[in-house]
Amino acid sequence: MTTPNFAISTLSLTGTLEEKLDAISASGFSSVELGALDLSGSADGVSGSVTRLKQSGVGICALQEIKDFGGHSGRILAYKMELAKSYIQLMHKLDCRLLIVTPATSVHVKHDMDKIASDLRALATLATPKGVRIGFKPLSWSPSVNTYAAAWELIQRADTANLGLVIDSYQLMAQTHSPERLDHIPASAISLVQLSDFAMTSVPLVEDLIDIARHHRLYPGEGSHGVGVCELVRYCLDKGYTGDFVFDVYNDKYLSTSPADSIQHAVQAREWLLNRLNG
Repeated sequence: MTTPNFAISTLSLTGTLEEKLDAISASGFSSVELGALDLSGSADGVSGSVTRLKQSGVGICALQEIKDFGGHSGRILAYKMELAKSYIQLMHKLDCRLLIVTPATSVHVKHDMDKIASDLRALATLATPKGVRIGFKPLSWSPSVNTYAAAWELIQRADTANLGLVIDSYQLMAQTHSPERLDHIPASAISLVQLSDFAMTSVPLVEDLIDIARHHRLYPGEGSHGVGVCELVRYCLDKGYTGDFVFDVYNDKYLSTSPADSIQHAVQAREWLLNRLNG
């Protein structure tokens, strides 16, 4: 079996960008999923962050994220597209090739699938000249795009080669869906795979879905769904996926410790997964 390349999200760690990069490099991770806030939070501004990232030698597998995208019109849509332009310009400087986008979560947005597909097509077209790909991730609490079946149908409707799917193990397992639910999606359409675990065996309420996703995720091996995470990694590898597997873990407890301490959870999760994949 091909050995997976594990990466980590900078948003899973607290501290300055420099502290995060030092901890990431020291722990043997060669690439990161970068949070846009890490670019603007530096004392020497965005340009300083760009320089620091380039000097670190750490690759950037994705930038997250543009939230609540698709279905808007007028000034809101114009704002989202301008935000995308600024992100794409930065990504070009950073040699980052994937921009993550998530769907609208408000019930007040017009959830017209043709309109959402059209918006995604326009975004993918905007990103193409800079060599940036758009990775769309459904959210289990979105009123319109809350499953991978719905997201894949939307991507097919958008009908552009520059648009793919981001697979998030949390979004999959929170709905008790197995990796086989992804059978109809070709490996070439998978842009990134994000990994996390959580403690609850089921998540029946929308409020719980959101709260756990933003504050109580765990690393694989620490929660109740480690077997499912391992099966997802093996499934993607067997399917022919060759991209990164990113630890995308947001937990208030981990964020209360230093990057050097909290990243040890990621190191243990990496070894836990490798031992089971090779066992």
